[in-house]
Amino acid sequence: MTEKERVRRHINFEKTDSIPWQINCTSELAGRYMRELGLEEKQCTVRGKNVYRFTPLDDYFGNHLALLRNRAVDSVQEIRPGFFRDEWGVVWDRRIDKDIGNPICELLDDMDLSKLEVPDPLDPRRFAHFEPLIRAHAHRHIIVKFSYSLFERAWAIRGMQNLMMDFIQNPSFVHDLFSLITEFNLTLLRHCGTYPIDAVYFSDDWGGQRGLLMSPDTWRTFIKPCLERMYAQAHSQGYDVFIHSCGNISVLLDDLVEIGLNVFNPFQPEVMDIEEVMERFAGRLAYYGSISIQQTLPFGTPEVVRKEVRHRLELARRYGGLIPSPSHDMPPDIPLENTRAMLETLRSQEAVFRSA
Repeated sequence: MTEKERVRRHINFEKTDSIPWQINCTSELAGRYMRELGLEEKQCTVRGKNVYRFTPLDDYFGNHLALLRNRAVDSVQEIRPGFFRDEWGVVWDRRIDKDIGNPICELLDDMDLSKLEVPDPLDPRRFAHFEPLIRAHAHRHIIVKFSYSLFERAWAIRGMQNLMMDFIQNPSFVHDLFSLITEFNLTLLRHCGTYPIDAVYFSDDWGGQRGLLMSPDTWRTFIKPCLERMYAQAHSQGYDVFIHSCGNISVLLDDLVEIGLNVFNPFQPEVMDIEEVMERFAGRLAYYGSISIQQTLPFGTPEVVRKEVRHRLELARRYGGLIPSPSHDMPPDIPLENTRAMLETLRSQEAVFRSA
């Protein structure tokens, strides 16, 4: 059974020969691990970027998923040391957080959408890396990633504080802005149908450690209708729908299942009762994540890591649908010995399946 077949069956609660897993790193940690493990970069240059840079790490980890960005590999440009402009015109400070950063400008301070320069969703440059990466990861579950897919794109453009007040003071503007972003995503999504992909992954953080960043009613009024359109389009093209939404968003899970969510990430054990949620949605919702990057991986011993991973594998066998994985791209403070302990435990379960 290939990684692709294993994932497809597992997230649909069908029997597999083992439980699929995934280990993702931030670029800083991935580079360090490549050096510490003595892995040599493979080469495939697209628009001046080596898109195969970390594929040896995927192979080392035995990863089951391959995530493709839906923007050109060179769409984020450094405008001065540590500061980068994205394709929407937002400037990000990456002097500390090297992968994402913090937005430092507000493009819509006067709420005039006509001034917003919307990128071309069909620009061929944004798909130039698809074919070589799909070729390199053909055995994996191929996922196109829609980062900053709605709420996050809106607050990056408008400013977080402004947008949160707009929900109350300027609801028509919010609807118009969200509609613009949704139409961009739908056009891009339809074009993805020209490539052999398996799933789409909408990334949009709605929660914090204690709960939602907004009321459930606000989410249902402004965000849910847009998601329903995007999920329906993805399903019409035969794709599984993955989402990433950090924080405790458990109050929204019923809504998300209702509109067609298949796989929920990051499934943080610090903010959700992993076992309770899996029991509640058994057979209806799959998961990707659940291994702690806030406590266990950075601060635990290798044995503590093994214990947590064994627990996640046991839950995956009991309820089905869980792809054990660090609950976010692993940051630079995670020691290699703990990652090795996690990987060894994930791999050891294959022997259990073979002997069963």
